[in-house]
Amino acid sequence: MKLAAELIKLIDHKAAVECGATNLLHSSVYISQLNEHINGTCELKKHEIESKIDYLAGSMTITLDHPISELEFLRVRLCEGQNFTNVDDLSYIKKTSCTFPKAGRLNFSGQALFYASIAVKQDDTALRVVLSEAQAKQFDRLNVLRSHQVNGTDLYLRIIGIWEQVRRNEKPYYLNQLTFDYYTKARKYMAKQFSRELLFAYELTDRFFADILSREGNERLYQVTSALSNVFLTEKCDGVLYSSVKAKGEPVVALKPQVVDDKLEHQFVIEVLIDKSFGYEYYQYRTLAQTSSIGKKSGKLEW
Repeated sequence: MKLAAELIKLIDHKAAVECGATNLLHSSVYISQLNEHINGTCELKKHEIESKIDYLAGSMTITLDHPISELEFLRVRLCEGQNFTNVDDLSYIKKTSCTFPKAGRLNFSGQALFYASIAVKQDDTALRVVLSEAQAKQFDRLNVLRSHQVNGTDLYLRIIGIWEQVRRNEKPYYLNQLTFDYYTKARKYMAKQFSRELLFAYELTDRFFADILSREGNERLYQVTSALSNVFLTEKCDGVLYSSVKAKGEPVVALKPQVVDDKLEHQFVIEVLIDKSFGYEYYQYRTLAQTSSIGKKSGKLEW
């Protein structure tokens, strides 16, 4: 397996022009300041947050253009006893404004994204994960949309925290061995070309992003994490893969709306009733109903 020539060129360029000690100092200071803003011990203006995030995400990270295929997704929405009648009600928000939806985990105010869990295991893990992300409570009724990646399409995802997993040689179960081996080879080349301080700066930044994206949400946190959207969701990037908040280590994604339209096919919707919520991603639930079809053009749900 060979690394892409463009990736080798990028790593060589960064190794030649970047000062490890300076980058490590800036990264650690910016991360500390952003954490202080999140914790409420200091107040950063919007442009200050964006400039620090831009530096960290733009300069202290390396993205691999390595495609992923054949993924399955689950997305959930509280239906309050009456099932939704159109798939658009369960997909990303179609009608946005400057204030709706409000800023979230990776979306800034007024930006629609498709948040979902990834279904890899042949059990109900992904369903329980997405229920926990929606903070489902006892006696809640929810509609769960299952979608899959269209055959022959590739998804280019920014995988947050992957470099730490590579460093530990802990392959996440949702990645195939070939993809993980490619990341491993890339990190070995980085370690060879980078100074110790420069490698630390990159790994520190990766750890910080993985940390803040898996924290319990609040307004100050989202002021920081939503700023990642402008840097991560470039033309070449379809979405961001990161760890669930309640189910640490389980994969969830935020996809761009156009990607959902072009590369995903909605399969069916089920109605779920929560009998008991035990905490984290542990639930006792019942499936009450399932759609028989989803209109190809209309999106109408037939129950």
